[in-house]
Amino acid sequence: MSDAPSALPAPTSARRTIALAFTFSGRATRTELASYILSAILATLAASFAAALLAEYQTRALVSDALTVLLAIPVPALLVRRLQDQDRTGKLVWLAVFSFAVWLVRVIVSYTTAMDVRIWLDRMIWPIDWLVILANLGAVILAILPGTPGPNRFGPDPRQRSA
Repeated sequence: MSDAPSALPAPTSARRTIALAFTFSGRATRTELASYILSAILATLAASFAAALLAEYQTRALVSDALTVLLAIPVPALLVRRLQDQDRTGKLVWLAVFSFAVWLVRVIVSYTTAMDVRIWLDRMIWPIDWLVILANLGAVILAILPGTPGPNRFGPDPRQRSA
């Protein structure tokens, strides 16, 4: 057998991410992040497909948005651990939180106000969209950068399995 660490299967990593949803200490690998994203996409596709067969548009949209919010709960902790794997501060997670907050405000406004209010809001806050794009780009770049090899100030290397 090889001594090289093997990646966890997607369901195991996704379960680990959910189990650590509120744990902001330690480190997370790119594999853990990718497997959670893949699992979230598959869950969203399955729920959207089922809703498309069984429900009208408004119900489908509500199911999709609710699932997005639910699946976003463990993401800040996962991103903090991912940043800590790179020996960076977890405070950079606010890039992703800012983007999600802007999306959430728009969703809430779309469910609670008339169309003219939504149009007015879009006209007023469109410059923020550029900040959201930059924040998302920064968050993605930080998430895919490799972690520091070996232990760092946030803990042992998660890619090195104990024998």
